[in-house]
Amino acid sequence: MRKVHTIVFILLLSVILSACSSTEKNIYQTLEETAAKEADFEKQQEPLKRLETNEKDIFDQIMDLGMKEFDQISKLADEALAILDQREEHMKKEKQSLEESKKEFQLASEEFDKIKDDKLKKQADELQELMNSRYESYDKLFSSYMNGLAEDRKIYEMIKNEDLKIEELQAQIEASNEAYDSVYEANNQFNEQTKKFNEAKLKFYKDSGLNIETNS
Repeated sequence: MRKVHTIVFILLLSVILSACSSTEKNIYQTLEETAAKEADFEKQQEPLKRLETNEKDIFDQIMDLGMKEFDQISKLADEALAILDQREEHMKKEKQSLEESKKEFQLASEEFDKIKDDKLKKQADELQELMNSRYESYDKLFSSYMNGLAEDRKIYEMIKNEDLKIEELQAQIEASNEAYDSVYEANNQFNEQTKKFNEAKLKFYKDSGLNIETNS
């Protein structure tokens, strides 16, 4: 049973404001505030990874036990279900962080409209398109992950049935794996959109006359 945890690529920048218009400075401040709103998003990554590993360990323990150990199996299934609830909570925190980021990013639209330079205006339009695509990608990722959790719950509920047939369990495990294939694909799309946005943002900063220093 495969698990895929979300990964976000956030480009960390320390920027020295130099000679550029107040519009570009305002856009910079809004974009960096948008990134700051995703701090809580990043905090969910390690707990999610740890919980997924713990759940996988429990699943392996269950598979190693025979049905004569049904009481132990049922107990482990309950532990796994509790972990699924925790994973869902972390995903909800992720989503809330992205929603706050989205609201902040919308504030940049008014400033984008004030740009007079044609080249910068085109870049600003591209930034908006990339970020909106990124948010859409995350919505797909979140939906796919929630579906994966639902399929996992079916597995552990089935395991708690002493009359469970191995064929039924195998079919549900396959359904779970298919769900996480969708998570994997959505996760890759989200990361790719994030990477493209960060690259476009950095170029916009430079072309706007901002002196950029990146910290790795």
